[in-house]
Amino acid sequence: MKRRNQLLIFLSCLNILVLLSQPFTALANNMAAAVMGVPGLRSYNQGLNGLGLTGKGQVVAVADAGLDGGSMDTLHPDLKDRVVGVKDFSGDGWADPNGHGTHIAGSIVGTGLKSQGLVKGMAPEAGLYFQATYNDKDKNLHIPSVYDLLLDAYNAPGKPRIHVNSWGANFSDGIYDWAAYSLDKFVWEHPDMLVLKSAGNGYKTAKPFVSSPGAAKNALTVGATEGNRLVDSTTGNPGQVTGFSSRGTFDGRIKPEVVAPGTWILSTRKSNPDLAGDGYIGLYNQYYGYMSGTSMSTALTAGAVTLLRQYLVQKGLSPSAALLKAALIFGASPLPGVSSLDQGFGRVNVESSLLALDKGGARYGDNPGIKTGDKVTYTYVSNGQPFKAVLAYTDYPKTPGTGKDLVNDLDLKVIGPNGQEVYWGNGYIDGDRLNNTEEITIDEPKQGQTYTIEVSGYKVEHGPQPFALVYGALPYEGTISSATGDEVKFTDGKTVKITDNTGIRVVNDDTVVKNAQLKDIPAGAEGYLVFGPEGQPVHLDALYTTLSSKIQSKENNNQLVIWDGTRWALADGARIVVGHNEIKWSELPIESEVTLTLNPVSGEIWGINVQSMPDNSAFYPLPLTADEVKQAIQNSRSSGKVVLSAPAAREEDKPVTLAFSTDMAAAIAENGRPVELRLPGFTLAVPAAEFSRIGQSEQGAQLQIRVSWQSVGDQPLPAVDPLMYLRPVGQIVEVRSAIVWPDGSQLIISQSKNPVRVTVTSPLGATAGINLKRLGIYRLNELTGQWELLGNDYNPDTGKAEVVVNRLGKFAILEASRTFADISGHWARTDIEIMAARGIVRGMTPQLFAPDDTVTRGQFTAMLVRTLGLTGDARGVKFTDLPADYWCAADVAVAVKAGLVSGYGNGLFGPNDPITREQMAAMLVRAVNYGTIKTLPESTLKPGQFADQENISNWARTSVATVVQAGLMKGREQDMFAPQGLTTRAEAAAVMVRLLDYRGNHR
Repeated sequence: MKRRNQLLIFLSCLNILVLLSQPFTALANNMAAAVMGVPGLRSYNQGLNGLGLTGKGQVVAVADAGLDGGSMDTLHPDLKDRVVGVKDFSGDGWADPNGHGTHIAGSIVGTGLKSQGLVKGMAPEAGLYFQATYNDKDKNLHIPSVYDLLLDAYNAPGKPRIHVNSWGANFSDGIYDWAAYSLDKFVWEHPDMLVLKSAGNGYKTAKPFVSSPGAAKNALTVGATEGNRLVDSTTGNPGQVTGFSSRGTFDGRIKPEVVAPGTWILSTRKSNPDLAGDGYIGLYNQYYGYMSGTSMSTALTAGAVTLLRQYLVQKGLSPSAALLKAALIFGASPLPGVSSLDQGFGRVNVESSLLALDKGGARYGDNPGIKTGDKVTYTYVSNGQPFKAVLAYTDYPKTPGTGKDLVNDLDLKVIGPNGQEVYWGNGYIDGDRLNNTEEITIDEPKQGQTYTIEVSGYKVEHGPQPFALVYGALPYEGTISSATGDEVKFTDGKTVKITDNTGIRVVNDDTVVKNAQLKDIPAGAEGYLVFGPEGQPVHLDALYTTLSSKIQSKENNNQLVIWDGTRWALADGARIVVGHNEIKWSELPIESEVTLTLNPVSGEIWGINVQSMPDNSAFYPLPLTADEVKQAIQNSRSSGKVVLSAPAAREEDKPVTLAFSTDMAAAIAENGRPVELRLPGFTLAVPAAEFSRIGQSEQGAQLQIRVSWQSVGDQPLPAVDPLMYLRPVGQIVEVRSAIVWPDGSQLIISQSKNPVRVTVTSPLGATAGINLKRLGIYRLNELTGQWELLGNDYNPDTGKAEVVVNRLGKFAILEASRTFADISGHWARTDIEIMAARGIVRGMTPQLFAPDDTVTRGQFTAMLVRTLGLTGDARGVKFTDLPADYWCAADVAVAVKAGLVSGYGNGLFGPNDPITREQMAAMLVRAVNYGTIKTLPESTLKPGQFADQENISNWARTSVATVVQAGLMKGREQDMFAPQGLTTRAEAAAVMVRLLDYRGNHR
């Protein structure tokens, strides 16, 4: 069946663009690789066979939008030598429209050529066969049946046996459809082809299930965890499934089977960027960029399983897809506290899989098949370590819509010693009737006792049914806190004595330490211990990661921000050394060149080795004296605030430092009254409690607040929305605070514990063409390099805009301009552009506003809340049809609390119901009256004022008359008000502009 209307699920396409052109000093894709244990495979037997497991001899097929510029001559240098063939299904060439396919390919087979090997794929010596599917003219994927797509790859050069699909239908309903049938049919007929499918990124939608064909039984469906880069509040915890990662099927099967890192993944960037259309959330340099999504986690998993396949082929096997799936799941690490419905069988950990197969005596293989009633048994003598068994099989395809999805039903069972304990696959009693992958883990098996593994044919309609089984002891995994003498201690309290017969391998990234001993293992390494038949340690792998960079700032007493803007948290007990001397956290200077030793899984810093110190002067000149501070404190008794200004700042554009000694800061903190720091074009109001951050224990240090000004002329500044034009109005003001010691050591305080009020003054003067309604106060996001809107409260009479923040940085008053392709000539164009510039309305797509579409109750409520500048969260939501994670839940909660809206009275709010004009009138009256003593005077309708006023509901009559009298709403054609008429998006934007005008004129 042709599926020409499927869309790529590129949920990483946030269109946030930043260019960081620093030299490479840090690990990149390897950070995600380290979470999955890939460095342990890439360095496997490195001293014996050269490069270890790198994918050599394997070919991976990828079906995606396109690849780089669509020409072998201009292909990204990291990919050029890896491509064995390209098939264009799109009909208009195989160029990549948005960078997605290029990023995916680099995560699998990228060589890292343009990064000195630092940003490379999981299997950098594997071949790549690429199937381009996106037609840029009709904006659709041109995919034949999934069967034909897979068949083309199966017969491609190099005989690919792993196929990667980071695309899917543009919905996530988890049904077993014809695309899933087509996939299952192919794998049933070609059981050595492992097909990977991204789960999709639609979890926080009305249909949270995996996207088609992710519900296919014979696909390995992959979800996403957070990475270990602390970029924002949604990243940095690799033990948590991302909020966007889709999960589950309509019939309740386990999907995804595994999860892998999927946020802020750094990989190859296409050579000819399209700033408006590309899907990068950040750009590293001209060769590499960041993306997020289950697409990224699927690519990483594909590369990892390629290494497992290489290992099995080297062992003389021709592994089935079922065996690869079973081996991958066998080593997967369950995430503590996360439901199996969300994570499947756990996070990919190929180091654990390989050690079990290679060192731990785990047994594995393919069975040719069993029929209904058949049983195959295996025995295992426990060494006392946790035991695991995984059954996987390729099931017969099921015709969609006819009966349950599982056709051939096999059961996995483990029988304990003397038959006293029975364990069933996936925790079911008497057998799992849904899944063709089953797993059993026994955490505390009895050492020396025999366990029986049984695979049986419960119901095999099309047989015999082949299967794959992997079973045995799991390696012990944990973070090593110390390795001295003959003991290895882990952070969970476990201590293991290492003998002369224990093999030791220490891996720093992809490099093996030669002739490694326990003393070569740094604190914080991730340890993998394999135990022999008698429970003795026979092998120890210790993996760690190093990262060299420059410190940008320090936050929260345990976090470093390095030059690329990423944050890394210190582990408890982390050591900071300069040469052979250990120093305190407070003594670690900003802008030091450092080498960090990281745990590869958690990303926590266990060691900081300072390579070079910054060249800082001991003190900045003091623009304030102790007497000035003392006098200001005395004056605060009458004014209620400590007002300070810096004489040195009177010279325009000259940077100034307000420096407070320990005694000064203590006096201000003890006084308890807020401090107002006045400088040209800038005022900072700081609660007295902030001055307690420097205490008597920091004697000799200063609390410094540094302010500088920058003129940028009329040059546009980058916005979060790439189609937004930001024009500066006045200067950019930068404010920083730090604790500075006499030796030049600094502790940057970029996050205040108490909210501070920032006021920027930019009088318009003779500035031409400025639209006051498009002005706002912005702050630069230094990670993305984009200016983010903080508020629209600009007062043209004073030239001031103010906002309350918890983070300092660069601030400016900017004029925003934003338009859409479908509003040219529209009566509401000006109003729409004003509201878009203020961030109150947004397009249905980046280019289209859809001005004549109907507005819903949820949309209009969100517009009101943004127009009034209200903020809050979704904790106050009490409506049964409004989940707390729904897109407008927080806005509705704020609006209900403010008395702007209410529900229907039956527990429902109806966020997706269209809003009528009389409902809008009632909400407008409440919005105008909110937070002001100048309430809108009530009015009554004049007789015959509208030809249809008899149709206005009684409860809405006063509201309609009032908003019409105030000029907030107008009638429609032929003297009609149309009270039950629906509101268009253009009308809503126009009403919001009138609301702003009215409130501005009645302050």
